[in-house]
Amino acid sequence: MEGKKAKVTIKKLTESLYYWFSGYLTEKEVKKTAKKLGFRIWKREDFKKIFKELFIFNMWLIIHTCENVFDDEDKRNECLDIFHNLVYNRNIDNNEINFINWKSSIASRYIEYSKAMKTEHPSTPLWVVAEILNRNLFGEVRKDLSFQLKVIAHIGLFEQYLGEVLLKYDIE
Repeated sequence: MEGKKAKVTIKKLTESLYYWFSGYLTEKEVKKTAKKLGFRIWKREDFKKIFKELFIFNMWLIIHTCENVFDDEDKRNECLDIFHNLVYNRNIDNNEINFINWKSSIASRYIEYSKAMKTEHPSTPLWVVAEILNRNLFGEVRKDLSFQLKVIAHIGLFEQYLGEVLLKYDIE
């Protein structure tokens, strides 16, 4: 059975991606991540700030991982389109912002993180990605080696695990 991939529809795979993504956004998980990163939640606005940033950051991580794993660009793009629709329909108030405007608003953040991944850095481009997350959470890049390393580890583990899972499936 080794080497055989499980067949899965794009819709089922996308549902799985959505539920996996959602698991990172429970109140308990967001607070756990905040504590791990040294982001203090003193009031509801603090929670909203880290939730919003982790929401976009983890979506970008899924997009980035899928772009690196899927060989079939058409299936990948279809999967990611469905994923964005699921996220929008289940998490965004469509009375406040329509789908096109929402996608445009997050696209600039995706571009920011993706450009960082292409940056040449003495240690790793992930350092630059961590600096962006650092700045977005704290308003400035704090000189905190621990924060940087924790974000780099989060990205690495996220991509490794999701990439391994995605490679086990053959999309129909």
